[in-house]
Amino acid sequence: MAEAQRSNPEAGILQHPLSTHPDSSDNNRFQMVPVGVGIKLRVFTRDLDQDAVPLVFCNGLGQAIEILFPLMKELAGRPIIAFDAAGVGLSDVPGEPASIPDHAAMLTEVLDALGVDRCDVLGISWGGAVAQQLAKDMPTRVRKLVLAVTSAGGLGSWWGSPVALGEIFFPLRYSSKAYGNFIGPLMYGGEAVWNRSLFREYSKHAVAPSLTGYFAQVKALCSWNSLFWFGELQQPTQIIGGTMDALIPIANQMLLATLKPDAQLKVFQAGHLLMYSRRSEIGALVTEFLDA
Repeated sequence: MAEAQRSNPEAGILQHPLSTHPDSSDNNRFQMVPVGVGIKLRVFTRDLDQDAVPLVFCNGLGQAIEILFPLMKELAGRPIIAFDAAGVGLSDVPGEPASIPDHAAMLTEVLDALGVDRCDVLGISWGGAVAQQLAKDMPTRVRKLVLAVTSAGGLGSWWGSPVALGEIFFPLRYSSKAYGNFIGPLMYGGEAVWNRSLFREYSKHAVAPSLTGYFAQVKALCSWNSLFWFGELQQPTQIIGGTMDALIPIANQMLLATLKPDAQLKVFQAGHLLMYSRRSEIGALVTEFLDA
């Protein structure tokens, strides 16, 4: 099985143009964490020495840790854990496609390796499925749950626009940066369409996934749903959606809020880019929710 490139396999620390956090220190670092059978995930941690509940990020489809840095800046002072899902970024590609429960199990192994017994979880887009599954599988370990621009799964969701759907299954955006900057705003909708420079600014943080890992993620989401148990989750839950989201329409977040009436729903006049375009407001919202 191919492994992610590592300059020092013994230390497990990656040397990569984007592998140093802007606030780099001994407490902010990347490392490779063994999970499953013979694979390692790239994991970023910040301030885990603090006596506070860390926030775990579950990222979107094909997205590496670097795309989260701007949002992390809005959550200053909070311990953070982020990871490249299997097959994404610089994590290893599994020999067999991983399901959503598999991804949640790998994340559990990461938490074990880091010695984290209690955490909050923020799931963005595709990562919302992993976040929901982790909350279900580890009800006493996950304290609070934040779900942003996500859904109840492939069979339990309203699909996005034809353009967005076509690009999900035929991701030509990874073959050409120019094409990606053209099609990306049409996939995301809202502010990404009328302010294309904003999308280009956002996408400069992206690290392309392996196609094997990407399509395994698509398959995992399409074969998973939380319709029949999401409402039974005990964790306090904050749901975030955008009215102009062309990729995962607002109807999906409304459905989640309906399934779990005690969840809080915050709607922004924005598209799928809102976790970047409205990150200051998102940071304040998440901080208030987690600290309450």
